[in-house]
Amino acid sequence: MQIEITGVDLVEFTKKVYELSVPQGLGILHFTDSLLTTDEANNLINIFKKDNRIALNLDYVHGRACKMVVFKKEGKLFIRSSWYDHTNAQLKQLLDTFNINMSVTWEHGIACNCTDCRRNR
Repeated sequence: MQIEITGVDLVEFTKKVYELSVPQGLGILHFTDSLLTTDEANNLINIFKKDNRIALNLDYVHGRACKMVVFKKEGKLFIRSSWYDHTNAQLKQLLDTFNINMSVTWEHGIACNCTDCRRNR
């Protein structure tokens, strides 16, 4: 399942993804405690300006495991409904920040990877 985020400010989205992410593994060696600046977020987005399929692809940023991809499809922007290495609460907080409402139950949540949830995507 994908979540449409068309119209979301990608700079602010990038900054929030970074804020909600934590260092993992060897990322701890590169971890910085400060928030992502607007210039840093712009630089991460600008890498994909010419790509017709991806608007943003964050893996590790300053040691934080961001693990977020924003896809382009037919002029719209989408993210996956599961956020790798993040909790349902973190995904919900990200969506709530940008007033993205999902009509799903949070019992399992849209980031749940149980067999039933994967089968229904």
